[in-house]
Amino acid sequence: MHQNQALHQGVLPAPTACPLRRLAGAKPRSLRNQIGQAKACPDGACGNGFLNHAFMPLLKELPEELSDSEIVGRDFFRSAGNLCRLYGLALSDYSRVPYPQNIALAYSELSQRVSAMDEQLSLRLISMENSKACLISVKQFDTGNTLFYLPVEPLHRLLSQKEHQAVAELLLSICCYLYQLGGISYHTEDDSYLAYVYDMVSEWGEEAEYFGDSTEQERFKTEVSRIKEAATALLCRISDPSELQALKARQERFNPKDEAEINLKNIAGRVCRLIERFPDRSIMDSVYYGLCIAYCDERAVSADQYLSFLWSSRDVLYDQLMEAVNAELNELSYIDEPVSIQFFDAPQEKISHDLSFETEFFDLLHEICDTLNDFDHEKYHPHT
Repeated sequence: MHQNQALHQGVLPAPTACPLRRLAGAKPRSLRNQIGQAKACPDGACGNGFLNHAFMPLLKELPEELSDSEIVGRDFFRSAGNLCRLYGLALSDYSRVPYPQNIALAYSELSQRVSAMDEQLSLRLISMENSKACLISVKQFDTGNTLFYLPVEPLHRLLSQKEHQAVAELLLSICCYLYQLGGISYHTEDDSYLAYVYDMVSEWGEEAEYFGDSTEQERFKTEVSRIKEAATALLCRISDPSELQALKARQERFNPKDEAEINLKNIAGRVCRLIERFPDRSIMDSVYYGLCIAYCDERAVSADQYLSFLWSSRDVLYDQLMEAVNAELNELSYIDEPVSIQFFDAPQEKISHDLSFETEFFDLLHEICDTLNDFDHEKYHPHT
């Protein structure tokens, strides 16, 4: 996964949980215990009045990232100044507040004011090579809490039918874009998330107690072996650069014969235009692992866990596969979604948060998923 390694070095934790949509079934973490409102003190002197005063917390020992107060303070307030000039903000004076509470208060104030201007915008504090404490503004793309699993079995089936070669080849080139440039993982590769899940459910399915007799069990093993062999062979074509290079020519000469093929041609045209606008962009370029995790012991749903090819939504492994995926991902509270980031280690001339690539990419994913699933469920009846 393409990542900016600087984002792994948080200087200060965010004061509130990140504004990510939680997964279905995941329990939100309570940030603090809620207590009843204290009764007002009666008029007159109160010897214990200090008990009702909120004091700033004290740090017994500073973490290594904050140990150099002069450099960290200088870099942070320089970064804060760059942000304030861009957004026309005036930061409160924290010069008399001890370090590092001055940074924590300033960060909290700026976070609230930026979010008030744009609720989709949030601030993070990171450490980089040229800045010990740099503010960044983050605008997150909402994936809709969706698993984008694209079935390739219908493509495999169409490629085996000579009378449907034009449809199959155009669909193949679209899948080549998603895999070779778009960053969508393939389910038979050893480092992909679904490869691990497929292996796991395949082993479960080989247990004798799941079958009525040995013949049924052998039939299951044969089918699993056939699926893996066919999917591996298809990957050779999806990873072939020449199949992607043929996309534009295939789209231009494709002559659709029904509504489904018209839709396919339109999708291919949109993919061609996206490549022209963003020739080297992968969706993984916009995903930064753990950026919006509020607690160091938390894990997030990674991009390759919700973006992947799979074999089919109708095969012998699909139901168990989805049960395993849902059971694991519903335990996680955050999602690594694509983001647009602006760095404030230097003065910025304008606000630059462009999610046009991500918007078009995910809109296309919805269309391609629907098309592949229509083929998979035989809603599409090819012209013969």
